[in-house]
Amino acid sequence: MSILADIKKSYPGFTLDVQIEAGSERVALLGASGCGKSCTLRCIAGVETPDEGRIVVNGTTFFDSKRGINLTPQQRRCALMFQNYQLFPHLTVRENVEAGMARAASADERAEAARRCLAVFGVSELDERYPLALSGGQQQRVALSRMIAARPGILMFDEPLSALDSYLKNALEQNLLDLFSAADRTVLYVSHDIDEACRLCERIIVMHDGRVEEEGSVAAVVGAPRSLAGLRLTGCKNTSAAEKAGPTRVRALDWGMTFEMGRPVPDDVAHLGIRATHIHRDDSTGAAGAPARQNSFELAVARVSDARFERVVLLDPPRADAPSRLTWKVGTVDAPEGSLPHEGDVLRLHFDASRIHLVSR
Repeated sequence: MSILADIKKSYPGFTLDVQIEAGSERVALLGASGCGKSCTLRCIAGVETPDEGRIVVNGTTFFDSKRGINLTPQQRRCALMFQNYQLFPHLTVRENVEAGMARAASADERAEAARRCLAVFGVSELDERYPLALSGGQQQRVALSRMIAARPGILMFDEPLSALDSYLKNALEQNLLDLFSAADRTVLYVSHDIDEACRLCERIIVMHDGRVEEEGSVAAVVGAPRSLAGLRLTGCKNTSAAEKAGPTRVRALDWGMTFEMGRPVPDDVAHLGIRATHIHRDDSTGAAGAPARQNSFELAVARVSDARFERVVLLDPPRADAPSRLTWKVGTVDAPEGSLPHEGDVLRLHFDASRIHLVSR
């Protein structure tokens, strides 16, 4: 199972120009809203038509502008699930599942196949209900049943979990993983949630402004992003424009801070980033007259807010007119309140240079 898509399509004020290739694997298309993720899936499914290019799935040419090939969505037999699942409200659950099946089978055979697909996701008892009588989680399970009933050549998902609460989202992620295990298919999964992408996919394609910015395994993209878009989309809260300040030194222009990297700094460095969990309190005092520890700075705490297991701390960088504050995350589990940072504190904090990412675009 495989897909190759090399397409271009112009929209008002925006051009989609992507090249995607994948085998029997789960690939996340990760990007901010409006970057072209959904447009890409719609072009592959035949809902929209590219201006030029080629789309080949499992050896079948879906679209080729030079050869004049453009299969209909029905001929492509792709499975594309949107956030709202797009069940037919006037059809029962069983009829919704049957709607995606080939018509060669008899009515009884289709009904029995639909019940088997529904049973895979534990909703066979809902077969005579209508979609409006179902919860969001039940609707998603029905939509998944319809996907496997259609026996598609490729599975595509457009942020199917974004409207769900965290408890239901966790349960339905497991349903998706069950589906992926049962179907040996290429999976394209659109998301803007890096954690969701990491849990469900094996490879990440970072999209920005209609183009593929970078791609690689989950570990490679998260561990060593190569672009500003990659930094931000993989959860790096602190990014700054940067310039080389010496063979092994880099200056964060937005913050007014210079870091000793302990490794060569590329001449074309354009941005740097450090994750909020890679900043630490510097409790070292050192000998009298000893130079300050490298990459440690005195920063004022501007604001704090608590999540379940951590305190999010906003820090004022040294640059007075900095365009943004730095974010620091401190674990609160079993931590005495007196040991935690508070608004108004001035703390000496150390930035781990080995965890600072340098990117050139």
